[in-house]
Amino acid sequence: MNPYILIPFSALIINGSLFAYVSALKGKSRTVTLYQRFSLLLSIWHIALILYWSFLPGNWPVIVFKASSFAWIFIGCLFFEFAVQFTGSSYRFLIYFFRGLSLVSFLVTVSTDLVVAGSFRAYWGDVIAAGPLYLPVSNFVIGIPTLGGSLILILNGIRSSNPLLKKQSRLVAYGTIFTYLLSFSTTLLPRYWNPSLTFPPISGSAALIQSICIFIAIQKYGFMDLKLEHIALRLYAEIREGVILLSSKGILLFSNLSARKMLRLPESINTGMAFDLRNYLEDFPADSFFERKEFVNLSVKTEESVPGLHEDFLHVPENKYLEVSSSPIPLSGRSGGKVYILRDITEKKESLEKIRKLLYRLDLDLDLARNIQEKITTHDFPDSPDYKIHSHFQPYVKVGGDILNVIKEKDESLHILFGDVSGHGISAAMVAAMTSIAFGAATGRSDHTDQNLLFIHRLLKDTITLHFLSSVYMRYVPSERKLEYSYGGHHLGLLIRNGVCSFIEGSGGILFAIASPKIQRYEINLLKGDRVLFYSDGLFEVKNREGNILGRNQFLEAVKSLIVDDTSSMIRSILSYSASYGEGEMSDDVTIFCLEVL
Repeated sequence: MNPYILIPFSALIINGSLFAYVSALKGKSRTVTLYQRFSLLLSIWHIALILYWSFLPGNWPVIVFKASSFAWIFIGCLFFEFAVQFTGSSYRFLIYFFRGLSLVSFLVTVSTDLVVAGSFRAYWGDVIAAGPLYLPVSNFVIGIPTLGGSLILILNGIRSSNPLLKKQSRLVAYGTIFTYLLSFSTTLLPRYWNPSLTFPPISGSAALIQSICIFIAIQKYGFMDLKLEHIALRLYAEIREGVILLSSKGILLFSNLSARKMLRLPESINTGMAFDLRNYLEDFPADSFFERKEFVNLSVKTEESVPGLHEDFLHVPENKYLEVSSSPIPLSGRSGGKVYILRDITEKKESLEKIRKLLYRLDLDLDLARNIQEKITTHDFPDSPDYKIHSHFQPYVKVGGDILNVIKEKDESLHILFGDVSGHGISAAMVAAMTSIAFGAATGRSDHTDQNLLFIHRLLKDTITLHFLSSVYMRYVPSERKLEYSYGGHHLGLLIRNGVCSFIEGSGGILFAIASPKIQRYEINLLKGDRVLFYSDGLFEVKNREGNILGRNQFLEAVKSLIVDDTSSMIRSILSYSASYGEGEMSDDVTIFCLEVL
């Protein structure tokens, strides 16, 4: 066995291993693909060298020389194409020129003896007998694209402001220069200087050094990183979201214009430099990934308040807030890279803060309104040995639209207004408050319930336009046990007598809905032990989990079963029944009034 074969054989094994490793990488780019083609062509050249040095019989060496010449003829063109793609240059016309020149040279080589004139045998194997065009083809088709074109582009990359590109270019440049020197000194120089020099030409094996340097640049620095930057620039340069791409060691690989503006990065921060988001975002975690979090931008100073100046209630300090999403990503087949997507949510945070403060102010206003409503709603009822009043009032929110007012006149008679304003909340509470005040004015004008109810209507109808009032106005004379009443659109009350529950009959138009509602006056004589019960519709309009409403009929059936209890227990049971049906969820204000004759 020829021991010199070990040189191209070892080069073939090493280059094939590098090719297999790069091919297995998850990340791919045009630059990496061109390196794979270069490495594959180099492996074919190594196989040809093994055949050259295998002492083939007869005319086989010349056939192999010519057939395999495409490996060394096209390798210069392919390396130039790789260099153009790697440096991001725009020399497409030169690529096509060198491709055409290589193709013509190959066709001349296989069809004539102008390049490969024959072969002669040396102690290490067969050697090409050079034709008149061998040296021109070697210099112009291989040397100029490799040394004159590719190396110049790569050396320009060393002067780049990108530290990663500098390191990669320096590695590839060293490998290219060393490969060319070995190839020239062992293959071409003897043919120029002294053809009698006898030592193996190792240009093909020497190209392995170039391949190894490119591989190290891919493995250590990652051509994929550079191509990701080009892709990201195209995809993310114009979007509002900021994009930060870091390596596993915290090296800045890419930052788009939005990210630089959001973080106010100085111009001195460039790709290839160590970068820590903790310097720009408050409480940013050191070594953890998260789906989405909010941070304060430290690069924007908080606005300081000026002492002595009045601070507006809705003033929001000038903090800049960023919402950051993060994810690990593989870079050149290796896990550990980090990508961060930044969104400026300052306006959102400021709006939410203003809403929060407005809600706080509204909550204060609701508390104030509740206090006012508590004062104008009767809770402390007159004491009398002849009767007793029971009640329960619970607004849907802090304030409600239900009305319960009781006024005792000098003649010991009671004026009672029970009502329900449409809707609920602040506007309904305002209508309820206005109605309660109007009720106080009406009681001194007449003893007739219908006249007083109409007075309230006429007083407020032009002011209240978006609500209406269902009500019942009662006047109870204890000495006569007589109850006068007028309905203003409210559902019928209940009379509980001797364990029997019946309706308190009557009708009347609803207030504030039409210009002149029809109101009538009714009266009934009560007996000792009678109970008069009125309730708001919030008790029977509750919904269960399936969305079904309790309904007035089912509610009344339940009330009929509860009248055997004393009045306080009966009211508690009614409230409990309604609440249990609605599973504790109210749908409207809840009010109960009961007049018990003693």
